[in-house]
Amino acid sequence: MNKYIEAIFNQSLPLRDIENAKQIMLWAFLWAISLIAIKYSSQYEWYQDTGAVIATVLHSAIGIKLILKYKHFLKELEEMERKIQLDALALSTGATIVIFSSYSILADSGVLSPLSPSLLIITMCITYSIGLIVGRIRLA
Repeated sequence: MNKYIEAIFNQSLPLRDIENAKQIMLWAFLWAISLIAIKYSSQYEWYQDTGAVIATVLHSAIGIKLILKYKHFLKELEEMERKIQLDALALSTGATIVIFSSYSILADSGVLSPLSPSLLIITMCITYSIGLIVGRIRLA
């Protein structure tokens, strides 16, 4: 049980990597909050031409900062953790492509409702998290 806790909470990572991971979590949280704010602000009048453009630019800027922080995180990691991260990214990307291409076929045929972008993000996050946990347990 202890190895599962360690895999989930990154307890075996060096302090530098934990600090970099915290930075990524902060920027990911800000990005998600900006996405939610933009998504639900469409119900209010301020979400018109200028407001929409400003909000989208801000959301994109936060996303770019998140990408740069993640790139820095990968660059700073020791070799084994970098392999775990890249394997998790490969799993996430591959699973998302397979799941949503199949879903798209069924949605186009009318069997399922149209695709939701939020489901795409959720699928990627869940498969990435599973990949990290499995990779850390396997290599522990």
